Amino acid sequence: MLLRALLAVVVLAACGGGDDAPRPLTFGGDRPVDLKVPPTLTEGRRYPLYLVLHGFGASGFGQAAYLGVSGLPAANEALVLAPDGTPNSAGRLFWNADSACCDFENQGPDDVAYLGGLLEDVIETWPVDPDEVYVVGHSNGGFMAYRLACERADVIAAIASLAGNASSNAATCQPVREVNVLQIHGTADATVPYAAGGSGVGTVGAEGSVMQWGAHNGCGTTRTDGAPLDLEAGIPGAETHPHSTSGCPANGAVDLWEMQGAGHIPNFGPTFTPTLVQWFTDHRRS
Repeated sequence: MLLRALLAVVVLAACGGGDDAPRPLTFGGDRPVDLKVPPTLTEGRRYPLYLVLHGFGASGFGQAAYLGVSGLPAANEALVLAPDGTPNSAGRLFWNADSACCDFENQGPDDVAYLGGLLEDVIETWPVDPDEVYVVGHSNGGFMAYRLACERADVIAAIASLAGNASSNAATCQPVREVNVLQIHGTADATVPYAAGGSGVGTVGAEGSVMQWGAHNGCGTTRTDGAPLDLEAGIPGAETHPHSTSGCPANGAVDLWEMQGAGHIPNFGPTFTPTLVQWFTDHRRS
């Protein structure tokens, strides 16, 4: 009888069942990444899962710290995955996100399969709220967030792209359902220009990206303005102007945070992370 009970505990642990069962913390196979979790899980609670995607040449660890989400697990607010992309010949990490960015050496890693597999594996083994699976990326990571929204809308509730672009070819993006989208972009960005057709990386631009996703989600063609936000510490006043696309369906909001005067890597102040997290919370899948 005792042996049978012990076997049951082993099976339960292997399957990840029960809130107190041992669960894996490392995912990704030959591209491992550690999942950051609260020190103690709240019994019966399902947690948001944040997937953080770094910019070209950056790292998952650094990107999570820059965006401020690395502290969410310790605060018992969320689970966080911050994986690394593939190194190029110079050792700079990248995501194979779009023809514009940033597999410049045509290595062709299947990052959709890799990142989608990470999400599936974590959801299967940890108490994740399936309506609160979020992706936030910067630059190359923003491009990758858009690609995941195109190809893994079945899993992802919302994305936020900081200084990234939607697909260079809108026709190739065919999401199976709506995804909430937030584009955050500085108007003085010289690397991934705010305006379409600039001389930097990507040609879609910030407004082109939200227009593209407005069409994907079945929104209207006009936008309404929200109250300005003070998110950039180096620019006096409330420099960020929120715009919400009209006529969007439930679970398909498309918003733009226009950061007037901000560059490619904004100097975020203390209000940025709480404001971003609140946007995600307000756009959980219903």
